[in-house]
Amino acid sequence: MAQPPPERFLPQRLSPGRLAPYQAAAGSQRAAVDLYRWNIAVSAAVYEGLHLLEVVLRNAVHDQLVIWHQSTDNSGSWMDDRAGILEDRARKDITTARARTRKPSPTEGHAVAELTFGFWRYLLARRYQDNLCRLAVRHAFPHLQPQTRSVVEKPLISLHKLRNRIAHLEPVHRRDLLADRQDILTVLGYICPDTRDWYQTGCRIPDTVKDRPHSR
Repeated sequence: MAQPPPERFLPQRLSPGRLAPYQAAAGSQRAAVDLYRWNIAVSAAVYEGLHLLEVVLRNAVHDQLVIWHQSTDNSGSWMDDRAGILEDRARKDITTARARTRKPSPTEGHAVAELTFGFWRYLLARRYQDNLCRLAVRHAFPHLQPQTRSVVEKPLISLHKLRNRIAHLEPVHRRDLLADRQDILTVLGYICPDTRDWYQTGCRIPDTVKDRPHSR
């Protein structure tokens, strides 16, 4: 038996409301289904870069916070915030991350892996300009000279929003995804040009963008 065309069953399965933005962009229900499928593919391609960036970013920032904390001669971890620098939201994020490890005595590494992209992004906010950024965080970007907080924060704000859209299965077809790719490459390059180049050689975003179905 021949399979029915996807526009006959997918609108119900996906819901008309979810498919509506795609139909508005594509012009017909059949074209909307094609655009939806492409949106899944390009989201996967973009998420590969976001995955790598998140891991590299958190490790680079964490390493510098460890170095700074050790220089203070305080016991424990920088996550204990003995200097009282972190805001309430960040301290709550750390408490939540430690709890998520489900370990009675989580290590720094366990907690770091549970902290979100947003946690690291907000450590580059203006409110930390004169303390954490100056003392530690800016040194996570040795290939950005001068090490200016706002230069890193700007692309990270955009990429954080993109990451959340993909994580919540939202459309990304209206974004300039090649510009997003460049933001990923730029921030990776500030941290480690070798890692940036390695990612770039296998990045699927340009080819996937070229495969976008024609819309009206």
